[in-house]
Amino acid sequence: MRTILTTVGTSLLTNAKRDLKVEQPDGQQMANYVRHTPPEKASAETNSLSRLLRENDRIVFLHSQTEEGKQCADTLRGHYEKQGYGAELREVPDLTYTESRFKMRGLRSLVTTLIDLIRRERQQNREVLVNATGGFKAEIAYATLVGLLFDVPVYYIHEAFRDIIEMPPTPISWDYSLLADCEEFFEWVFERDRPTPEVEARLRDLPQEMQPKVRLLLTEVEGVTILSPTGEVFYEAYIDRMKEAEAVPILLSLSARRTYEGAEHSVRRLFDRALCKLRLKELRVSQADRVRNCDVLVFPKGHCDERVFFFEGDDGSVRVCELARHSDQSYSRLIASGVRREEYGDFQPL
Repeated sequence: MRTILTTVGTSLLTNAKRDLKVEQPDGQQMANYVRHTPPEKASAETNSLSRLLRENDRIVFLHSQTEEGKQCADTLRGHYEKQGYGAELREVPDLTYTESRFKMRGLRSLVTTLIDLIRRERQQNREVLVNATGGFKAEIAYATLVGLLFDVPVYYIHEAFRDIIEMPPTPISWDYSLLADCEEFFEWVFERDRPTPEVEARLRDLPQEMQPKVRLLLTEVEGVTILSPTGEVFYEAYIDRMKEAEAVPILLSLSARRTYEGAEHSVRRLFDRALCKLRLKELRVSQADRVRNCDVLVFPKGHCDERVFFFEGDDGSVRVCELARHSDQSYSRLIASGVRREEYGDFQPL
């Protein structure tokens, strides 16, 4: 069972006006046009769907917040429902012809809508495809980015060759280190629109070398700063990966458990964050280091107080030998004495 998320433009309306020689075709004229016109000529959407559709597929038509976009999407829905396909409409807020709103809000709404639909369809155990042929050209770029980060194939019709192009899911481990390092900042920005002066003040509290990278994932509109469309995709993908990683067992040695249980609430909260991130394989690879006198890895590296001495078990678990902090010198003492995995046992779940 498959669901094809299809972006909708206005090529159907443009073609109908031209071929029917009418200024504004009504609903019946549009329906007749798409029914009696070869799919490769009727519109970008019918052209691509004629090459993608299989029996029992469902189609979700994503259209702009314009009358033209809604009219085209509604015509397409009716056309494919009559052919026996399940079909629904989804309007993308702020996807309009107003340049500033389209650039700042519309593309971000498109990203959010695609991600919400991908999650919904997967919960229903349906395979998801994105058909990004219709709509604004920029939609293809962001649909492809969503596809890469959420393991969804993206299709579109290549203008020069008039053939369907597939951007298949790519088995790449993306580096989420920046999002992990600045997790609280991104959570705060994602929660709601923030006045730009507040965002700038909070940005200055981040390590200086990270600030330019974080800015690349933000955009300002109408006095507030929000995640850019790219920032939205990466942050949502990070949330998904962290949720998937919850199944990875974290086991603490007796020594690590004593440190954890004896820590103040604020310190334990820092350890909790570090241990949650430790579950994610990509972060273990990019943010762990080897240190002298130890045959285990230390996580994370960078500007933080907490440190976790760990190794990966043969059973897929992550085994934590010690928890330490820079501020109380426990990290330095452990490095000086050495942390070696054979000295630790009795690992128990967190």
